[in-house]
Amino acid sequence: MLKEILRKIGEFSAKKPLLVILIVIIISIFAASYIPHIKKQTSYEKMLPQNLEPVKELYEVRDEFGGTDVVEIAVKIVPSDCSDKVVDIRDPRVLNAVKMLEENLKSVDGITRVSSPVDVLIKLNGGTVPQSIDTVKKLLRKIPESEREQMFNKDYSMMVITAFTDVGGDEKKCDALYKAVNERIKETPWPPGVEAVQTGSIALRAILGDLMNESQEITTSVAFLAIMLIIILHFKRITSVIILTPLVFSLIWTGGFMGLVGIPLDMATSAVGSLVLGLGIDYGIYFGSRYNEEREKGKSPEDAAIITVTYAGSSVLASAATTAAGLLSLTIAPLPMMANLGKVCAAGIIFCCILTIFFLPAVLVLEDKYILPIIARIKTKLLGK
Repeated sequence: MLKEILRKIGEFSAKKPLLVILIVIIISIFAASYIPHIKKQTSYEKMLPQNLEPVKELYEVRDEFGGTDVVEIAVKIVPSDCSDKVVDIRDPRVLNAVKMLEENLKSVDGITRVSSPVDVLIKLNGGTVPQSIDTVKKLLRKIPESEREQMFNKDYSMMVITAFTDVGGDEKKCDALYKAVNERIKETPWPPGVEAVQTGSIALRAILGDLMNESQEITTSVAFLAIMLIIILHFKRITSVIILTPLVFSLIWTGGFMGLVGIPLDMATSAVGSLVLGLGIDYGIYFGSRYNEEREKGKSPEDAAIITVTYAGSSVLASAATTAAGLLSLTIAPLPMMANLGKVCAAGIIFCCILTIFFLPAVLVLEDKYILPIIARIKTKLLGK
């Protein structure tokens, strides 16, 4: 029964390769349209089971009292060759710059409240920024030592501006806020020898999102190039890279699947590209090797493709089924990102299997009937000249 189904698939793919390729391209265009819908997920609470009591309480706190994510800006002294450089973070020039930055931050969408040690000094100084370090020192003596230690570090080389936000788990708002704060920091006229650096949960989430994108691009590209090199060395011809085409389309389908069903890009799923490439290439190598064996026996491209699908297809199906089953076991993991990894990897393997059985035979037939003869004619002309 299964062999008969596979034989019919092989016949359709081998005898109507252009139609098969057209079908795959149409599906890929549809899948690609959903890739932009993939959302990044960097909020830590989203990576935990949503039924945990601390997670529920966190959402309740946000609803009642506003956001729990904060922006922290470290204002610190750095080495400088300027003669008028700042040597004490309590310098009035620094205090004025911090006050200006605070006012600018209040206009940033998503920031609900901003505070810094400068606010305390202004309050003690009658509503204005102190204009000398001596004045600052006198004002600080009015404050208990325990509170002074929270305003500046021991050698008075750093202070922190804190901005409270209401972005919650919205990744777009998080990225926009991170960029807006950095812009405000750059616009602030800092005196020589002073630097301001954004940190805190918002900054870490934004950086994590960028690193996930970068990691996905790098690992997938390296995996693809490494696999391509191995394929060429194994089959001993450049055109053998055509075996990789099912993998390329399977990655597109996998991305579309993520966007369609709402699976986010997180620390786990960012590795899906290289995993699918590494696991899925086995099917292509097996199919390609069996096809070449049939061609060496004197079979036509169509017959070789049909025999390959009929007799190798069941092994590929069994291999894909066992791999997908193992990956789907991750869906029962308590961590959502592990469950998402299992779903996406399993989908990627299934897509690789489908494309290998349905699409790869059509590509191999076209390669043998058209691509290789064209290459041979080009070589003949070049050598003839």
